[in-house]
Order: sequence, then structure tokens, then C-alpha cells
Amino acid sequence: MVLEEVLAPTTARKRPFLVFVLSFLFTVIAMWVSYFIFPHSASILTITFIVFATALLIHNIITLEETEEVTRPGSAGTFLERHFDLIKIYGWFFLGVTIAYSLWYVILPASNPTVCIPGTEVCMAFPTRESIFEEQDRQLDAIGRLRQNLASGKFIEMLASNEYWKTVFFLFSNNATVLLLAILFSFLYGFGVLFLISWNASIIGTVIGKTAAGVLPVYGSGLIGSTLAYLHGLWQGLGFIPHGVPEIISYFIGAIAGGIISAAVSKKQYQTKEFEIIAKDAFVLIVIAVVTLWIAAMIEAYILIGNF
Repeated sequence: MVLEEVLAPTTARKRPFLVFVLSFLFTVIAMWVSYFIFPHSASILTITFIVFATALLIHNIITLEETEEVTRPGSAGTFLERHFDLIKIYGWFFLGVTIAYSLWYVILPASNPTVCIPGTEVCMAFPTRESIFEEQDRQLDAIGRLRQNLASGKFIEMLASNEYWKTVFFLFSNNATVLLLAILFSFLYGFGVLFLISWNASIIGTVIGKTAAGVLPVYGSGLIGSTLAYLHGLWQGLGFIPHGVPEIISYFIGAIAGGIISAAVSKKQYQTKEFEIIAKDAFVLIVIAVVTLWIAAMIEAYILIGNF
């Protein structure tokens, strides 16, 4: 109920940048709250709290779009034009979580400091990278090992044989699993896709933060040095843009498709003419998501081959 009072769905659609501000603030709050409640599970609990804080807003926006689709089908142009507001909101939400994770990876200490109030015995332990980013670091380590195995194994042989389309299909099939989860999460849980989006944002944010923290000794620990180190991390993060942007957009579109179907089913419209309109719209959105994901796989395969 708090979020509904802070940012109404109509306001979010007109000023999606506000979603970036809120998602950034909610991510920071979620990190601290999760640490003080369950410090050993803070890395996953943070994602959960982010979803809780944002779920009502996204649900109301999806419901609003589903209602507009029924009452004014096709009045706002193409499929993407009719749902572009929600795509922008997902994008700003993703960016807010990413920036928050990357900044706090640099800010938080690696060890566990304890701050005591002078003249008293009251002390408080602060969150650390190890606690807040534990699962993200573990996932990145697994990805690193996978890349090493691919670089030294059968994947190199496949690339050497110039079987480019097999490489594309390999990448597409892996990413298609995530797209399917985005659609199912959005359909079955309504706002469950927010967990998936938040998790991917936390991974990219952790990559940027780790890069910035790694070069921090080079630039110095002052404000200017920290800023330059962070900008260095952001620059390295631009490597995700060529294939990452269409890939993430594909997940957003898939989530919208599952979301509008879920909203229609929850309102028991599945035996009406209106549901047929919504189902057709959702089908076209899914097709667009698959095509976009295939393009992303083609770009990533090209970049991957070049890197090897």
C-alpha cells in the first residue's frame, strides 16, 4: 500500500524515470533490511524485498494496460507501441537495481567492520560484500568456470569448424529458457518476473562493481579516484550492450505477454470476446520476444567468436 501512495500507475507511465529512483532506493533499503534480519541469506532476501516493494505498482500497470487493450483494442498503434510504456518501466526498474548493486559493491567493505558509539558498549556490524553479494559472486564464479571450459573444450572446436549457426542456436536455446521462465513467472505468479529481472540486474551490477573495486587501487581511494574507478566499471559494463539490450528487452516483452494474460485470467475473462483480443496480443508479443532473442544470440555469437 505504501508504494501505491508513492507512485500511481498513471504517473509511472508518464514519468518512468521515477521508477528508476524508487527501484534504486528500494534496492538499497532491501540490502540493509535483509542483512539485519537474515545476514546469512541476505543476497537472496534482498532480491525478494525488492520484488515485494515493486510488485503492487507493476501489477496495477499490467492491469491498466490489459483494461485498455480490451476497451480500445488497436487504438494506440502497433503491439509494441501499445505496451511500450511498460517496457520502459521494466527498463528503468532494471537500470535502477543494476546501478544500486554496482555502487554498493564499491561502497561496502570486504571485511565485517563493527562501529561502536563512543562512550558506550553499543556496537553495530555493517553489511559486507560477502554477505550481500554471496549468491551473485557464486553465480559469476560458475560462469567464469564455464567460459574456461568452453574456451578449452568442444566449443572452440565448434567455432573452429565455422559452424556459426550452431553457435547461435546454442546461445539461443540457453537464453530461451530464461525467456520461458519470464513468461511463466509473469503468468503464474503475476509479478514473479520481477524476481528474474532483479536477479539479472544484480548479476550485471555485481560485474560492474567488481570491476570498479578491482581498479580502485589504481585510481586511488578518494572521491575522484572512486568516481573514476566506478566509471571504469561502467565502461567495462558496456560490453553487455550489443547483445544484452535486445536480450533483456526480449525478456521484458515476454513478461508483458504473460502478465496481460495473467491479469485477464484473474478477472475471469477467459470465456469472453475480450480474452480473445488479449490472447492474440500476447501471442504476437511472444513472437516478437523470440525474434528479438534470436537477434541477440546472433550478435553474441559474433562477439564471442571474435573474442576467441
